[in-house]
Amino acid sequence: MSRSVKFARCVFVLRYHVENLPAGSTVIDASSYAESPYCELSPMWVHGGIPIPGMPGVTSDTVEGVWQGLKMIRGKTAPRYFRGPGAKRGGKPSGHSFGKKQLGVVDARRLIYVPTYEWMLENRISPDVLRGFTDAALAGVPQHFHDVGDNGDPNDADQPLAHAAVLVRYLNRKCAEREAS
Repeated sequence: MSRSVKFARCVFVLRYHVENLPAGSTVIDASSYAESPYCELSPMWVHGGIPIPGMPGVTSDTVEGVWQGLKMIRGKTAPRYFRGPGAKRGGKPSGHSFGKKQLGVVDARRLIYVPTYEWMLENRISPDVLRGFTDAALAGVPQHFHDVGDNGDPNDADQPLAHAAVLVRYLNRKCAEREAS
């Protein structure tokens, strides 16, 4: 027998659909263009000390730095992206470096991007911010999250993954864990 969810699930919304939400909806911009403290949810935000999966003891300043720095373009990674503000890297990647392996984009999202982003949430974002989201959800308040991306499906390798979708999955999992405890 499955247990019904009692909290208001957080929802990823395409940025161009935000204006179509009902009036009074709680909408959170998780992009680097957002107001503080929500701008800090962006993978571009410089937090520092973010561990790089597959590279023990090496850190990056941003989640985006991990993602871009581990991209394999013309057979090479670009560790310079580990330092400074997050930036996009030009060129067609053949995959992402993960230790001694090269991963395709879907596996790289699962083994690199999502764990790195979640590490950042747990270790660099104020617990009060995350608790505010989960408290609201557990109180029945629907919340809609967006960033500058429109792809919420980590298995869609044709478009960049929106980090707000990763944030929503994380928050819904944390709500379910709190509800179960």
